[in-house]
Amino acid sequence: MKKEYIDKTAKVLVRVGVNLHEGQTLVLQSDPDAIELARAVTKEAFEAGAKDVVVILNDSEIDHIRAKYASKETLRNVPDYKKEQIDYYLRDGSGTQMGLMGTHPTLMSDVPEENAIALASAGNDVRNVVRKYIHAGTLQWTGTVYPNKEWAVKVYPELDEDAALERLEEDIAIMMRIDQDDPVAAWQKHCERLSTFGAKLNKLNFKSLHITTGLGTDICMDLVEGHIWTSAGTMGEGLTKYPYVANMPTEEIFTDPNRFTVNGIAYASRPLLISGKMVKDFWIRFENGLAVDCGASEGEGVLRAQLFRDENTRRLGEVALVSKQSAITKLNRVYYNGLIDENAASHLAFGTSFPSNIKGGTSMSQEELMAKGVNVAATHNDFMIGTLDMKVVGTTYDGQEIVIMEDGDFIV
Repeated sequence: MKKEYIDKTAKVLVRVGVNLHEGQTLVLQSDPDAIELARAVTKEAFEAGAKDVVVILNDSEIDHIRAKYASKETLRNVPDYKKEQIDYYLRDGSGTQMGLMGTHPTLMSDVPEENAIALASAGNDVRNVVRKYIHAGTLQWTGTVYPNKEWAVKVYPELDEDAALERLEEDIAIMMRIDQDDPVAAWQKHCERLSTFGAKLNKLNFKSLHITTGLGTDICMDLVEGHIWTSAGTMGEGLTKYPYVANMPTEEIFTDPNRFTVNGIAYASRPLLISGKMVKDFWIRFENGLAVDCGASEGEGVLRAQLFRDENTRRLGEVALVSKQSAITKLNRVYYNGLIDENAASHLAFGTSFPSNIKGGTSMSQEELMAKGVNVAATHNDFMIGTLDMKVVGTTYDGQEIVIMEDGDFIV
C-alpha cells in the first residue's frame, strides 16, 4: 500500500478503531502480509500513549502447509500457551485488541476438507479468548483487512496482478475513508449517521422482522425482548472505558434475533469463505429457530459441517441491516472476504449472539441469556442475504407493521 494510506489506516485504527488511550496495552494480531501496517500501528499506538504493543504474527502460507501435511487431530489441537498469551494481556482490563487480516480465497483449495475445518476450528478456539471479553463488553477491539495479489486477482480477474492490486488498494481506501483529507473526522461523521438509524429502530422497539428478497429469501423472526440495535462505536451496554469501532470498515446496524422463533428460508446473495473453502449459491431453511436443511452449488459439505456441528450453531445469533448506500455496496464487487462483504449487504449469522445487544445482557449468565432467546455458541458465521430489492418489515408489540427497508435502503 502507499505510505500515505498505511499512515492514515494506522491512525484511524488506533484513534477510532480501538480508540487506544494512555496506559493501555495493544495486542496486535497480524498476517505477515500486513507487516508494514503493523509497524505503523505500533508507532501510532505508542504515540497515543500505549504502555506496550504486543505483536503476534500468524502466516497463512505456513497454515496452508500444515493443513496439507499434518493430521486433522494435530491441526485441531490448540496448545494452552497460545490462548494464555492473549488472555494474559486482556484479563486485567487494560488491554485492547486489533487484527490485521490477510485474505487468501484460494489458498486452501488443495487441502482436504476435513483438515481445513480442523485448522479453522483451532483458530476459532483462539479467537474465543478474545470473544470472551467482547461478550462481556469489556474489550476495546477492532479488525481490518490488508490487500495482497492473490486476493486482488480473485476480485479483479480481468486485470493483471499489479493492476488488480492497485485497484483493490483503492477500493479499500474508499471503504476505510482514508482517501479523504481527514479520515478520523470522516469516521466520526459516519458513526453518527449509523447511530441515527440505530436510535430510530430502538425507539420503534420491534417485536419481529419479516425479510424478503428477489432471490427467494422469505424469513421471519422475533427479536429478543429488550434488544438493542447497535452500530459502529455504540456497542450496546458495553463496559469499556472508551467508545470504539469494532471492525473497519463497517456499515451495519445489528441486533439479536430470538433463537427460538426463526422460520423460513434465507438465500445467500454473496459467496462465503468458511474454513478456507468457498461456499456458493447456498440457502438455509429454519423451523422454530433451528436450521433444518441447507444446500449449495459449491462447498455444501463445509457449510453443513459448520452449521450442523451442534444445536446452537443451527440457530441464528445476529440480524444486521446494511443500506445499499453503503460505500462498499456502491463499489459493486464481491470481495470474497467476510468482513468486507458483510458490510456490502444485509446479513444473518448462525452461531453465537452478542450479549451487549440486549439490555443488561453483559451481566447475565449464559443460561439467563439463552432463556431470553439470546443464542450462545462456540462459533459465529455471518452470511449475506441483502439485495438491491430487499424489503424488511417490522411489527411492533401493538401489532403495527412498519416498513424499515424498501429496495435495499432504509426508509424509516
